[in-house]
Amino acid sequence: MMKKIQGGVISFIFCGALSTTMLPGCTGHRTVENNRAVVDSVLMDTIVYLDKGNTESPKCQVKINFKYLKSAQANDSLTEVINKVLEETFSSAHAGAVSPVAFVSSIKESLASEYLNDVQKNYETDVKNGMKADEIPNWYNYEYDINSELTEGKDSIWNYKVTTFQNTGGAHPNTWGRWVNVDATNGKILDKKNLFVKGTEEKICGLILPQLLAEANKRLETDTLTCVEGLNQVGILLDTDLYIPDNFLLGKDGVTFLYNRYDIAPYYLGQFELTVSYSEIETYLIKK
Repeated sequence: MMKKIQGGVISFIFCGALSTTMLPGCTGHRTVENNRAVVDSVLMDTIVYLDKGNTESPKCQVKINFKYLKSAQANDSLTEVINKVLEETFSSAHAGAVSPVAFVSSIKESLASEYLNDVQKNYETDVKNGMKADEIPNWYNYEYDINSELTEGKDSIWNYKVTTFQNTGGAHPNTWGRWVNVDATNGKILDKKNLFVKGTEEKICGLILPQLLAEANKRLETDTLTCVEGLNQVGILLDTDLYIPDNFLLGKDGVTFLYNRYDIAPYYLGQFELTVSYSEIETYLIKK
């Protein structure tokens, strides 16, 4: 069964062999309004081995790329507010750490401990019962890859994308994204209720539908999908009507809507990122 990391993670005593690389590095990107802050990142690549000291044993690999704002000024309260939002989006269970490096370390330690707690006893039992190296099932190997992107969007808006890849021994890996728009002037999240005119969801979905049809035709290498009924026949929108997702970004050229796996389509079709240009959707956006 797939387990997502957005929720609380129980802390355990770390007891596995750990190899870690952590590299903070500045990208040189500037804020929308001023030069006070740049986009920086904390990178981590960690391997936890089930059999301490044995690099041939099953392992859990954790890769993290946390993007945040680094201010050149002391006591920059706005940057602190924005970074709190970024941490909450990246992993709410670990937000509020004393530094970005500590924040990433906390995520790593929780995932590593969770891995050991999940499989170490079973592995030790199997080895004790005579399981050979070439008989070790693949599900003893876990992998997490959590990546983020922080870029300038429309006007004074930060676009923040967090993508999580997770392989924890289930039927298949899973990948999902969480996107937020952050007002660069006050650090507030801009969500559906304060960006789209009330009562216009049906009209906006009418703009998204052609993009969905075009993308579905492309992926299925056909040109026969022309309506919702056709999408239903290939497994899309079977359990839900088209809707405005919580995950969307106000980019430079248009609004891009993210539908994660299973949101509107089966796993094999992947996620959908569908962009509607501002020339089409502008009339349905609340004017600031």
